Amino acid sequence: MYVDDLLIASKDPSFIIKTLSNEHRFKLKGTGAVSFHVCCDWFRDDGDNLCYAPHQHVEKVMDNYLHLFGKHPHNAHSPLTSGNHPELDTSNLLNNTGIQIYQSHIGSLQWAIQIGRFDTATAVMRLSRFCTCPCRGRLDHVKHVVGYPSKFNHGIIRICTDKPDYS
Repeated sequence: MYVDDLLIASKDPSFIIKTLSNEHRFKLKGTGAVSFHVCCDWFRDDGDNLCYAPHQHVEKVMDNYLHLFGKHPHNAHSPLTSGNHPELDTSNLLNNTGIQIYQSHIGSLQWAIQIGRFDTATAVMRLSRFCTCPCRGRLDHVKHVVGYPSKFNHGIIRICTDKPDYS
């Protein structure tokens, strides 16, 4: 069996490493402190809290956008726009290439949600309903959503293991 991209956090990592290696005969790689995992940088902040940020994935999405459209996405202040109703869009349907671009961006944005960009979830899930039959206007909405993390790519998630203190 092969398992890829597994991250285990523990107060006693040596016990877990020994158990997996010796008892279960797993061949482990990279058993030290984490610094990068599934497109996220991992680090400790000034308060010694474990933090992660999907900066590299967002940069990859921006590079893909630049490659496809020849320019960077417009920096959006919100993932949703006022009066945004993709279900009412009657613009022309996309061709096969446009459908692939739409689906690719939706997939990249869904992965960004999985690794911490929860702030885009509502907009992405609304647009993901149209992956089988996207139209030009919906692709424009996806481009807008892509522009939001490009403007706000400085966020991090802190894991504070000492809170709450139930003692």
